[in-house]
Amino acid sequence: MSDSKQPRRSIKLIVPIVILAGGFVGLLAALNLQIEFPTNNIGFPIPGQMFGPYEYLQYHVVLSTIGLALLFTLIVVYSNTYVKTRGNFVLGILVVLFALLLQGILEYPLLHLFLNGAVTGSFYSPVSDVFTIVAYSVFLYLSLE
Repeated sequence: MSDSKQPRRSIKLIVPIVILAGGFVGLLAALNLQIEFPTNNIGFPIPGQMFGPYEYLQYHVVLSTIGLALLFTLIVVYSNTYVKTRGNFVLGILVVLFALLLQGILEYPLLHLFLNGAVTGSFYSPVSDVFTIVAYSVFLYLSLE
């Protein structure tokens, strides 16, 4: 019985590995950002802001990269499942996952920076990315069972 449980445990290690890999790639991308945001005359961020827009953008890059890595891994898992089963339900899940991946790529902050030369002025809260990462992680974990 322990032999059949051992491969399952090692497969489920994929979730934290993907989160760490996405976080590492996102951190590298965030640390290499070269953007100037408004400051006061002395060169410091505007007073009264605990975190300026630059820090929020860095968080958004890291968290968005983790979400994209989880989505890509989910697509790989469900593609393998579809190849084995040819089930319509799995194909439907793949369509939804591809749509979510496309949305994530199109909303990726670095894409706007490279295409427009500026980050869009939309409101961003790290809480939404954290909830998305938790949801994708649970989905991936359950998909690996």
